Amino acid sequence: MNVSEAESVADLLQKMVISICGEHKPETMRKFMRYSLGILSSTQYEAIREDELSLGNHIRNKLSSGNAIHFDKLHNELKDKPLKNRVNILVFLLNMSQIGDNQLKDKMFSFPEMKLGLPSPLASTSGYLPQTAGSQAQIVSLNNAMINFQSPAFNSNKIFSDETVSEDILVQDLVYSFQGIEGKVLKLDSNYGFQINHMINISISQKQAVLRLSELGYLHNVVKRGIERMSIGGAGRVSDSFVTALHKELTEYYRFIAIVQEEVNRSHNQLGVPGITLSHLHLWAGDPLETLKWLASIVRACQGQKGGALASTVYEFSYHGDATVKKLVKRILQSVCDPLYNMLMRWIADGELEDPYKEFFIEACADVAGDRMWHEKYQVRNSMVPSFISKIQAKKILGTGKSINFLREVCKDFSPLQGKNREIIKDNKEDYDVEVFFDMDPDGRLQTMMNTAYKETSTRVVEVLTKQYHLMDHLQGIKGYLLLGQGHFIQHLMHLLEPELAKPVNSIYPHNISSIVVTAIRATSTKLDDLDVQRRLDINLLAPSENETGWDVFILDYNVDGPIGTILEPCRQIYQTVFFALWRAKRMESILSAIWKQQTTSAKMFRRMPEVLPIQNHIHLITSSMVNLVHQMQYYFLFEVIECSWDAFAKQLGQASSLDEIIVAHNNFVESVRRGTLLDENSQELMNHLRSVYGPILDLQNLEETFISRTTQEYEARLKDEKLIRTTIEQTKNWGRTNNADAVSTDRQTKFLKYLNTLSIQLRLLSRTYQDRVEKFLLMLASAEDVSLQLLSVRLDFNEYYKSKDSRLVAPLTYQHRRQSDQSFNKCK
Repeated sequence: MNVSEAESVADLLQKMVISICGEHKPETMRKFMRYSLGILSSTQYEAIREDELSLGNHIRNKLSSGNAIHFDKLHNELKDKPLKNRVNILVFLLNMSQIGDNQLKDKMFSFPEMKLGLPSPLASTSGYLPQTAGSQAQIVSLNNAMINFQSPAFNSNKIFSDETVSEDILVQDLVYSFQGIEGKVLKLDSNYGFQINHMINISISQKQAVLRLSELGYLHNVVKRGIERMSIGGAGRVSDSFVTALHKELTEYYRFIAIVQEEVNRSHNQLGVPGITLSHLHLWAGDPLETLKWLASIVRACQGQKGGALASTVYEFSYHGDATVKKLVKRILQSVCDPLYNMLMRWIADGELEDPYKEFFIEACADVAGDRMWHEKYQVRNSMVPSFISKIQAKKILGTGKSINFLREVCKDFSPLQGKNREIIKDNKEDYDVEVFFDMDPDGRLQTMMNTAYKETSTRVVEVLTKQYHLMDHLQGIKGYLLLGQGHFIQHLMHLLEPELAKPVNSIYPHNISSIVVTAIRATSTKLDDLDVQRRLDINLLAPSENETGWDVFILDYNVDGPIGTILEPCRQIYQTVFFALWRAKRMESILSAIWKQQTTSAKMFRRMPEVLPIQNHIHLITSSMVNLVHQMQYYFLFEVIECSWDAFAKQLGQASSLDEIIVAHNNFVESVRRGTLLDENSQELMNHLRSVYGPILDLQNLEETFISRTTQEYEARLKDEKLIRTTIEQTKNWGRTNNADAVSTDRQTKFLKYLNTLSIQLRLLSRTYQDRVEKFLLMLASAEDVSLQLLSVRLDFNEYYKSKDSRLVAPLTYQHRRQSDQSFNKCK
């Protein structure tokens, strides 16, 4: 409605008031106009279509046939207008029509005081009637609440029929229902709501109004039953605070009911004062009804919730554009979050966790201690993280208290933490209102203080680990011993262990091996300050299988405990597995080196036995091929994986500002080493096939040892025969040998030649098996997604021998792969 339309309606209404009431003083006319406008603007019967029809029929029955037709025409025109209060207009006109002509001179109106603000006790104390845009909700003073027409034809308690129940009774029943109490008209149903007694006869309009107002009682009962269910013992401190907040809201609601009842009683006790009508209750109950609707919704949503989950549920209702609703939710949220806020302050200030009902979003396991404390004792209880706290904030909150307890329980560091913000937490907790807790402004005081507290505790933990417990020394020790970084030590240890590890597993004694390890350490150690690292170095024997030797079960171990164990102990088994893989590759290298050395040592003998030279050359070729593969694998494992990963790890370690960051960096390093040494899940097939490639090396070792032994025997036998011949010639002065000696020598040489033929066949078969396995291994490397593995395939086939045999190895790396490889290489450098 625009301004001109509003003015025309006011002018028409003013003409109607003057025509009925006559001319009066301006003050009285303003009262008449305000009252009339209040009736016209009322929305009590809005959307009740049956009332409009019944009103139309009632008016039509009072008119003549001609006037009834004219009324229908006017009523239809009224329906076409954009008016939302047609029912109230018809009620107004009907009431006006019931005034007799002889009473117009003596009519007297008593209007409500439509004052702005909160004039009445009800309006000032209920807390449910806030200001609205353009006007203020208000409760009308009941001393002058109705128009007194001084006519027996008009009765506010009987609008349409003398047979309807008194409106005073309906009003009193409604006041009872507001408290959840049955009356004469309204009866409770099984759903906590109210139904009208079927024995009572009331009009349709009254029925609709009563049922609508009785919703207050239904909502009150929903809230009350919810409070009763959440008030059971052991529900938790947050639930108790929630119930307390609801009680406070209901207390305000009961105050509203008390004032309404007082007004009802006053209208009954004072003569000449009209009674309270349903319209009054409708006007007064608007804001309490809205409040109870929200309270009921919150109660329903929070059933079965506790702790941080309950706070999250309440917090969701704060996303509302209505300022009144936001204030209501804020009041409840302040009460609900108060216990959580106190737990938070104690946790980040002292690392104390007092949560008997498991409501806080940090949980503790009392049975965990030692190096598992950091990983398992304290965790985030995800179901209890309030929705106004992000995952990053929850992680920092967890880390703050956990760091305090880690320093005390594991590091045995009881020195007080220093910091300005920590003193604020301990001494001035009241300065931080609980509202800042569920606001969690990233730039707010609480968030800033919490970030500082987290930084202080985390920095202290890092300092203790690096300076007091020498974390870097232990990491260097693991890299040097378990990851074969101490090459001279590993080489010396392997030489010393050779006789012992060659024995069957059941013939090996751990204490003998331990003493050998200690000897190797003392012989190769150059730093006196590595004593703690050396002391932690230990051996371990894996569970043996049948026919295995010490080489198959021996591994080095590194004992860690205390704060260092927190970082290293979870990865201890991985380090053992990596050592075993590197140790196996190192052993293959040692075997091939021994074969090569034997070949060199026996070269003089081979030159005097021409029939042996083809075998020796064949072994030499096979050994050369194997040496290249083992050297390339060792280089790949030790330098392109481990060293590159170590450089990245050392850089991350230097930038780490918390224990969590150290653990993450270390886990990344270990995972990178696993992946680079083909021990991760994705490389399992590659590693299994690499073991099969190592198989022919062990077979070659056995063939070589047998070959050297048989060749040496034959060589020595021939030397003996030659010596015998020389001795015989010197003694008898005759040239020649006996028939018996010739037969023995011939038989021996025949068997030796037969052995050489068999060995040649075995070597060809071994060479073919080895080449087939290497070829398959190269194909697996070339088809891997990792560019470094593709390049390893190229380096293993440096002379392109296998590429010439298999076209699948011919395809070169793409430009993109070459570029990625160069970047990876430069990064490692």
